Amino acid sequence: MTEKKNQTALRRRRRRGYQIDLADLHALCEVNYHRLMRLFPDYEQRSDWDFAAGDVTVALEVTARGRYTTDMRLRYHSATPRVWAGSYFDLRLYHDARMAEIVHCSTSRRFEARYRYPNPDMLQRDEKYQQNRFASELLSFCLTHGRSADAVLPDADTSAP
Repeated sequence: MTEKKNQTALRRRRRRGYQIDLADLHALCEVNYHRLMRLFPDYEQRSDWDFAAGDVTVALEVTARGRYTTDMRLRYHSATPRVWAGSYFDLRLYHDARMAEIVHCSTSRRFEARYRYPNPDMLQRDEKYQQNRFASELLSFCLTHGRSADAVLPDADTSAP
């Protein structure tokens, strides 16, 4: 009897398809916002910031500023040829909600909330979540292992007593 119930529940889940976990996506977008604020705290005064982490270079560029939102482009590339060549994310930061989400990716068009699977572009059902997750991991990597390529070191003469 319980096996029959399990099969019925499985059939119902298949019919419903992929369900977006909105709480999970929002939590991820909040984490992305806070990581961006730690990496680029003076985004209001500056328009770009570069980081190096191992053989990966990450560049943040403010592309638009609004009262409640800021648009940024996050470019990443590796010293290894053909790996991530010219890849980028366009992020929108919502300052009132303290969230940052990917609105465009160089590897795909505009994101839909979910996709039918299989599809001609072979996008995953949760493509938007996965792209935001990758951005989160990249930002975390920059916070942990990165160093600013824009850092200015003080002169030895000015720091001496």
